Amino acid sequence: MKHSHTVATRGNNVTKGVWCANVRSALCGLKLPDAALMRIGLNIVRGMEKTAEDHVLAVVKAGINAVPFVGGVVASLISDYIPTATQRTVEKMLNDVGERLTALGDRIDANTVNKDEFAELFKSVYLVVMRTHNEAKLKGAANLIVNILLRLSDAEKLSYTELDHYARCLDQLSAGAIQVLAHAVALAEQREPGRLFERSVRINFENLQAKAAEASPSLLMGLVGELDACNFIHRVGVPSVRAPDYANYALEVTPLGARFVRRLLEIA
Repeated sequence: MKHSHTVATRGNNVTKGVWCANVRSALCGLKLPDAALMRIGLNIVRGMEKTAEDHVLAVVKAGINAVPFVGGVVASLISDYIPTATQRTVEKMLNDVGERLTALGDRIDANTVNKDEFAELFKSVYLVVMRTHNEAKLKGAANLIVNILLRLSDAEKLSYTELDHYARCLDQLSAGAIQVLAHAVALAEQREPGRLFERSVRINFENLQAKAAEASPSLLMGLVGELDACNFIHRVGVPSVRAPDYANYALEVTPLGARFVRRLLEIA
């Protein structure tokens, strides 16, 4: 690239050329034209240069600076840590993608991927990465990109519709909801081994509460509500006679939720 502008971060200058090279390396398995890879890299850099998040941080920092005694320290933490941490998560996700592509070898077939669908999914995943440092979410983001590049005949290949749904759920779900889903999938597999990828499996709220004892019943039901919105867990209905703290509420863990945990988040 002939011209290279600098993206300034505290204590570290990253050029557009370096970022494009990193993106190209991480996505080398795509075999896309150089111009397409370059556009992806430049779009990522432009997003880092001046995003809405940057403006929000500037406003927040200005307000906190005015707080007596501790304002300056907190404002410094915001300006020093958040941009650097965000850069690290982007780099980590891209590195994870590159490592997964290399490990999968000939299971990857980038020549048959729908370029428009890939671009749409990549943008959705990138937004997730910009907003989180959660390890499970970052792993899920990388696996979404890798999955769309699998051969059509691969047993673990998911449809674009499902991947697109997962990308949006990954962005919306809280870290607590993801952990609750992992507990729920484990309970369902214990109850009906080998059946969860074929059909929904019923569990009780009381059993889920025992696994997530750190959450109050009302918080846990709120987290279940997040998962219900994605149809990862389905709330069957309100019992005719309700036990305290939702104890006898029935829940169904869906195959959609099981695939999200096992294939994308890779939570054992």
